[in-house]
Amino acid sequence: MAITDGLAIGCGNLQATGGTKRILIREWNSSSGNPDDIILGASASLHEVTSIRDAGGATATWGVYESKIETSSFTITGATQGNVSTYDLSLTFNAPQITADKIHRITSMRGKCLMALIEDTNGTWMVMGISDTLTGSDANLDISTPGDTGTRQQTFATLSAVEGGTGAAFSDENGLTITLNCTQFELPRLYVNAADPVFATDGLTATTV
Repeated sequence: MAITDGLAIGCGNLQATGGTKRILIREWNSSSGNPDDIILGASASLHEVTSIRDAGGATATWGVYESKIETSSFTITGATQGNVSTYDLSLTFNAPQITADKIHRITSMRGKCLMALIEDTNGTWMVMGISDTLTGSDANLDISTPGDTGTRQQTFATLSAVEGGTGAAFSDENGLTITLNCTQFELPRLYVNAADPVFATDGLTATTV
């Protein structure tokens, strides 16, 4: 990609706030014959995902993971060795108070190929675990159209760490901190769609188109 312009910083950029607002997580469809429908930006210059839908469906269903305020973060660590740039993405969020339901929800992520949508406090949606690099072919059954990315991802997100406990003093934190990680060979894409994710009445599930 040719460098034809630079970057400007405006007043709004300087007023941007830190932290995350919402975290959505779902599992990749593992069936190569009936893949998730992931549409990338129409041009190489658009580093975006424009559509995320379940296999054969009009929408995709996500779990919404609420977190204690000012504890969740999404970090990007990039490094270049030779001609290869690698980006390690890490999503960390806190679930206060240990309960059976929280243990169940976290355990259900174990050993799964995941993707995540993270909304920062400025309204930008970032994608974790969806990349246009290193998708398997499986006789190309996983790539239904040239604009799609395949389901047999090698850059998916995984549950990498769970930390926490009851603490000792009454004032100690009681809860769990969950970390998802993935390694990609491109910076995370933005989810850009005319329709933002739609949240269910209880706020615990969401759909994307």
